[in-house]
Amino acid sequence: MMTPSEKQKMLRTNTLLWLAAMVLPGVFHIAFASTRFPWPVLMPFLLLGALLASNQMLARAMGKPAGDPEPAPKPAD
Repeated sequence: MMTPSEKQKMLRTNTLLWLAAMVLPGVFHIAFASTRFPWPVLMPFLLLGALLASNQMLARAMGKPAGDPEPAPKPAD
């Protein structure tokens, strides 16, 4: 079980990942505006790491899904 401080830290990190995902396209637009390469085509690949990290953090913060069966208890010796 996660403590509230761990969940708060994960929420803060997740928020920073989402903010970066919203700001990066603007930064790339300014940085690569003079290039002839169609850089917006690469955006999904550039943001994939942030997406996967965000999903992993949210899954850990939510805990075990309700649909997962409990492991069978071990018999006492």
